[in-house]
Amino acid sequence: MTAQAKTKQHHTISHGKIFFKNNHDYSNEVKLFKIAAQMEKEHLPNIFIVTAIKTALEFEGVADLLNLWSEEDEKTEKEEIISDIQDMIDACNQKETSEEIYVKFNDLAAIAKNIRAFKDSLYQKVMEQGGISKLAELTGIPQPSLSRFFNSNAMPRRATVLKIAKALNLDEIKIDILWCR
Repeated sequence: MTAQAKTKQHHTISHGKIFFKNNHDYSNEVKLFKIAAQMEKEHLPNIFIVTAIKTALEFEGVADLLNLWSEEDEKTEKEEIISDIQDMIDACNQKETSEEIYVKFNDLAAIAKNIRAFKDSLYQKVMEQGGISKLAELTGIPQPSLSRFFNSNAMPRRATVLKIAKALNLDEIKIDILWCR
């Protein structure tokens, strides 16, 4: 424990138990754990919930989105917020190291022209292997986020493609073929 931490934390001993008094306000953390319980009641994947909370504890923007989600009543808005949370998690957790599956993004212009074809081809693979719900279970990406991924014509995030490829057991060659269709 650092000297700074020692000065902020005081403890007393009573009846053989140590009680810590800390100047840190834990109310935000407690609120996040309450949101996690709410998400579990709404049957979001446990891996998504845990990852969201861990990320929110480190990144305030994710915590803000979780709070927004918990206060929202409209189902479609909540699904959009879940998608935004997943995007933020992916952005916050990007690693410098390379993944075991390699996706080539050498010709972004060619890929951009074929995004719809790529996503449609990938969607067929998803349907062959159990559908969106099964993919959500395998990847930990919430079903609304996956639906938005497949329905939009936006350039896919590399992290999302890697998670999907890993879940579908696609290798580099198969992904390249999908991009070229």
